[in-house]
Amino acid sequence: MMKRTLIVIVTFYASVGLSQTKEKNENSIDSVESNCLEKKDISNAEICNCIRQTRESWDIELNKYYALLRTNLPKEAFEILNESQKRWINYRDKEFQFISAFYHNVQEGTMWYSVAENKKMEIVKQRAVELEEYFKSLDF
Repeated sequence: MMKRTLIVIVTFYASVGLSQTKEKNENSIDSVESNCLEKKDISNAEICNCIRQTRESWDIELNKYYALLRTNLPKEAFEILNESQKRWINYRDKEFQFISAFYHNVQEGTMWYSVAENKKMEIVKQRAVELEEYFKSLDF
C-alpha cells in the first residue's frame, strides 16, 4: 500500500511538472524517467535512483545550453546571464538543503524521500528548459 501511495505521489508531481512544460520541450529525458519508474515492484530506493539519474540528465542538458549561450550571446548579455546563473546555483543549493531537511526530518516516512528527489529534479529541469528556450530563440 505504501509503495502504491509513493508511486501515485511521484507520478502526480512528475505530471504536474510535465504539464507545465511545453510539448516542444518534452525531451527523451522524460521518457527515460518514465521507463525507469514503470518497473514492476519498484522499491523506494529505486524510485529515488531513477529521479536522481533524471536530475543528473537535466543538469547535463542545463550545462549544454549554458555553454551554447556563452558562445552565442554578446559579451554583455552573457555577463548578465553568468551572474544570474551564479545566483540561481546559490538558490538551488539552499532550496535543495531545505527540501532535504523538510522531507527527511519534518515529514515522516521514507516515501517522502522520493518526493524530495522529485522536487530537486524539477528545479534543475525548469532551469534547463529556460536556458534551452533562450538559446532556441536566438536569431541565427
